[in-house]
Amino acid sequence: MDKRKHARLLRKQGKYLREIADILGISVATASLYCRDVLAKGKHPLTENKQEIGGVLAELYKRGMAIPAIAEVVKIPAATLYDWRREFGVERNPRSIYVTDDLRARISRSLSRDKTGAKRAEAVRLYVEEKYSTPEIARNLRVSAVTVGNWLKAEGLELRKSPTERTRHKLRQENLGERRYNWKGGITPSRIKERGSLLMKLAREACFQRDSFQCRSCGNRGGRLNAHHIWPFHRFPEMKYDVRNLMTLCKQCHDHFHKAAGGHVHVAIGPFTASRINIPQNVGRE
Repeated sequence: MDKRKHARLLRKQGKYLREIADILGISVATASLYCRDVLAKGKHPLTENKQEIGGVLAELYKRGMAIPAIAEVVKIPAATLYDWRREFGVERNPRSIYVTDDLRARISRSLSRDKTGAKRAEAVRLYVEEKYSTPEIARNLRVSAVTVGNWLKAEGLELRKSPTERTRHKLRQENLGERRYNWKGGITPSRIKERGSLLMKLAREACFQRDSFQCRSCGNRGGRLNAHHIWPFHRFPEMKYDVRNLMTLCKQCHDHFHKAAGGHVHVAIGPFTASRINIPQNVGRE
């Protein structure tokens, strides 16, 4: 038989090029030339040993065993098994099959910057007692804000959805005076500044919450509400931020109160709720 045909036949039977070269007494390069295109590109001879190991490979791989672990069992290099998996058409396993709870825990411990739990405890203290925000805690502890949030959730804390008084004060300080984008040299009257101050806003919010966002005159709830000063804002400065001196009124009732009192500088107890309001007896009698 012609050596070329013989070589191609042996190659189809699964012989390696070196084996063909030894059988026919030719060089490996010549055997490679004779056997060109006998097997499809990327394919290798299917020997009995390969076929047997291929079955083991497919079974163990489908069970979820990683190829490096299979390589230790069958004593074949992992790189070779990766090629054989593709050749045998075994579908690649999803990564999720290898990610177990134990693996997650081990990875978390190995990458954790808080192996003792001290930082987590400090994050809880800063969040609950000091009212720090998660970005501020993250900067102090040198971790990410996401990590801080996960720590707090793991401790059963519900993250705040609105800024704390401390954060609001800090933001306000960053936007006062020349730092404000629409600063015009300080032309705002003092009365406007005081009514727009953070203390006044906090007192107004506390008043609305105490009265359940309901007008204490007509009983309407929600809408445009005003925090009415029973003792006038400028005549009694010691009472201007006192929640006890405030009552929730709707815009219409608020106008009626001051109209009945004769203006904003007069004590406006109101034409509707005078019997329901407890006014301190010693205020304004010095």
